[in-house]
Amino acid sequence: MKKKIIVLGATGSIGQSTLDIIEKCNDKFQVVGVSANSNKKKLSEICKKFGPKNVLFSDKNVQNNLQKSEFNGDAKFFFGNDLYQEFFDIDFDLVVNGISGFAGIKPTFVVIEKGKDIAIANKETIVSGGKLIIEKSKLSGSKIIPIDSEHNALFQLMKNYELHEIDKITLTASGGPFRRDTYKELSKRKYSEALNHPTWNMGTKNTIDSASLMNKGLEVIEASILFSLPSNKISVLVHPESIIHGIVHLIDGGIISYMSQPDMRVPIYNAMNFPYTFKHFLPSYEFGNLSFHNLNENIFPSIKIARFALEKGFIATNFFNAANEIAVESFIKDEINFTAIFSIVENVTKLSEPGDPKSIEDVFEYDKLARKYALNEVLKFSNDR
Repeated sequence: MKKKIIVLGATGSIGQSTLDIIEKCNDKFQVVGVSANSNKKKLSEICKKFGPKNVLFSDKNVQNNLQKSEFNGDAKFFFGNDLYQEFFDIDFDLVVNGISGFAGIKPTFVVIEKGKDIAIANKETIVSGGKLIIEKSKLSGSKIIPIDSEHNALFQLMKNYELHEIDKITLTASGGPFRRDTYKELSKRKYSEALNHPTWNMGTKNTIDSASLMNKGLEVIEASILFSLPSNKISVLVHPESIIHGIVHLIDGGIISYMSQPDMRVPIYNAMNFPYTFKHFLPSYEFGNLSFHNLNENIFPSIKIARFALEKGFIATNFFNAANEIAVESFIKDEINFTAIFSIVENVTKLSEPGDPKSIEDVFEYDKLARKYALNEVLKFSNDR
């Protein structure tokens, strides 16, 4: 029997990789729902190929000039982020959340409340929602399966051990395109340069985050939440080849790692098949030399700021994420220098109150407040240029 899949962010990088897997493994998976922000052309192509029952555009304005005849004729259409309850009102087994940024948090909460499993690439959802998401998933019976290559690797490694048997974990980082830069060189980097990632093919926001290593700060927070580990038990190691994705250090002195080619279809395929393991369709991959370096946190302070946020509480991690999203948008628009991203995120995170969000409503309110603070910070740094 085929596993019924809903793909959120179907037109983006994760969504496209997921659909590629489904196309190649159509004896295992069936697409029953897809969502996108506003890309009608791409989503119509997806609908014609996979024939989903439900289609959602988060941008309500799309409905104004949508020709339903260009899509699968039997599909139901939904417009706007307030219709996820209705969108998910079909028979499905797994949601793959490939939406970028905080926008992915609302459907995540809806899926979890329904008690359904979710494979999540959207680290911003975990960082912003904090332990509230984990607590709600335990209550509903929903399983959260990480798709981020590092967290998926650790998820697979750690399932064989009790938490007390683990001394610490290590997240690897490619270091991004600017890993050899001085701080002065980094400050002059432009948007087009930040998009030249040496090993991964990702969406725009994630690629910028990789260049600033804010993605690794987000991942430290995500790992702490997913695996119930304090920040001092999570280290980061620069590994430019991106072959080793996660390392677990055991209390008996043993060290185990997870290796695979740098292709997001590997962790996505693993998550889609969970809890089982099936042969992959990718060609075999030959590894060459592997290298490792310590991260210079004076040049890239992202992880230092993330640890500060974790120690302060999940309101602070919410602020961390919101400030980074605003800073990245401003950098893309050429309103701030690249290194201003660090200052904006740090300054906004410091403005947060200690403690954790108590409800879903709190998560949205804190995000809204943090974005307001971040926009004020952007004005300061754009005026200083």
